[in-house]
Amino acid sequence: MKYSSKLIADAVAEFQKLPGIGEKTALRLVLHLLKQDKLKVSHFSDAVSRMRSEIKFCINCNNISDHETCDICINPMRIILWYAS
Repeated sequence: MKYSSKLIADAVAEFQKLPGIGEKTALRLVLHLLKQDKLKVSHFSDAVSRMRSEIKFCINCNNISDHETCDICINPMRIILWYAS
């Protein structure tokens, strides 16, 4: 599909890299973002960027976490329940 803007074409191509996102859906997402306030789009891009740079994987179970050890592994009740079983 031809686009009137290289920037639109580039954004569509990046969205298409996501699983399950074809060209039409990617274009819909891009056009939706274009209609949003710049502040909303900025929050969206910041959230994705922070997620990618700040997410950690738990050193015990490899679960996704905001910290080195996830909330499940750090929970003292988990240890008690594990020993009880």
